[in-house]
Amino acid sequence: MTVQQLRENITVALVQFFPGVPVYVEGEKPQTAYFKLGLISATYDRQREDRYMAVYRFGIRYEQGSPLEAEAMADGLCEALAAREGGNPEFRVMRQSWINGSEGQGPLFTVDYMLYLQRQKQPEEEAVLMGHFTEGARLK
Repeated sequence: MTVQQLRENITVALVQFFPGVPVYVEGEKPQTAYFKLGLISATYDRQREDRYMAVYRFGIRYEQGSPLEAEAMADGLCEALAAREGGNPEFRVMRQSWINGSEGQGPLFTVDYMLYLQRQKQPEEEAVLMGHFTEGARLK
């Protein structure tokens, strides 16, 4: 699963569970309350040979809505994302948090997704060929 697929998964959850709240991507911003989605960070950890764990942190900002609506929205977002996780074994939600908005910005809901990645081997990595030594290396 790619970062773009995770983004699409979150967008589908937002549209499905909050049909009256648009998801802003680009262009002209909506005049009503809306969600703005973005990747905050990506962390990669090597687990075993050729296997990596990736943690992607996405932020969902609720803009132009009232503070009370935003607080209620936090619970709804947890439920919406959990429902999407149940149908997809490729990733797991590790952590969710909600941070109150500040002057000029709406509250931020963050979600951390964990998934395992397999590194794709290049054909020349499959076998070490004789004669592929670094300078000064000797066969004993």
